[in-house]
Amino acid sequence: MAGPGDAPPKLAGAKIATDAAAAEGPPFLCWLFGTPLAEPGLTPQEQQALAQIDQVLAQPALPPELLPRAASVVPQLIAMLRQHDLPVAALSERIAKDPIVAAEVLRMAGSAYYSRMGPVQDLAQAIQRLGVEGLQMAISRVVLRPMYQASPGTLTASVAPRLWEHADALSRHCAGGARQAGLSPFDGYLAGLLLDTGWTVLFHALQRGGQTDLTRFSAEAAAAFQQRAHRLFGRVAETWQITPAFSAFAADAARVPLGQSHDPMATTLRTAQSLCMLELATAAA
Repeated sequence: MAGPGDAPPKLAGAKIATDAAAAEGPPFLCWLFGTPLAEPGLTPQEQQALAQIDQVLAQPALPPELLPRAASVVPQLIAMLRQHDLPVAALSERIAKDPIVAAEVLRMAGSAYYSRMGPVQDLAQAIQRLGVEGLQMAISRVVLRPMYQASPGTLTASVAPRLWEHADALSRHCAGGARQAGLSPFDGYLAGLLLDTGWTVLFHALQRGGQTDLTRFSAEAAAAFQQRAHRLFGRVAETWQITPAFSAFAADAARVPLGQSHDPMATTLRTAQSLCMLELATAAA
């Protein structure tokens, strides 16, 4: 059955999935920075940047300052998710104390997927309408968004809004794909929402290494950075222990490139990424 994590209706259907899989869009980094591909072949600057990332990956543990907000928001998320088995009245009371979370719960409950149920009267009705999975997604979206915020003047700052836009869309497509594959939609939602934190770690590492203007990429560099961003995501995320399935996917990502992985969530993500980029391209057209 369809759910709140499914792709928007205009993108649903087998034809869209086929078109997305066949699409030959620009590398993700080119879309992220809004720049065309540079000339083929790794430049000395790209080689130096990749070497810096490889040094980070070679460390036994990644420096926490490469994703500083994770130390606070991930425990906060886990604590809030553990509250979902409370009675609706008690859960409403707790969520009401956080206006941002309450607003997201009401927004999601009033979205197009639930519109057939009529308008939402109050927070308690919104919680009942969303159910456990929908509530978990709403909480996660609010709590984890700060991980995509960047300080002005940093390498990440110029792309942070687009990185969040991609993560937000990817989370919906991955949740819908997970549901269709018989996996937990919430685990899919988490995987899609957090995958791009690998890019945040990568940009912070480059910034710390003195790279501040790496905005044009050869095809070789774009592919190499993408693979390393996936590994960086896995390295930081495998310690979070949000859900068992998410942790298994993160551990796999730390060791296996996404294109070669047999992890069920990785398979779902590969399709979700194509659909996500198709959605973003359609919206920009």
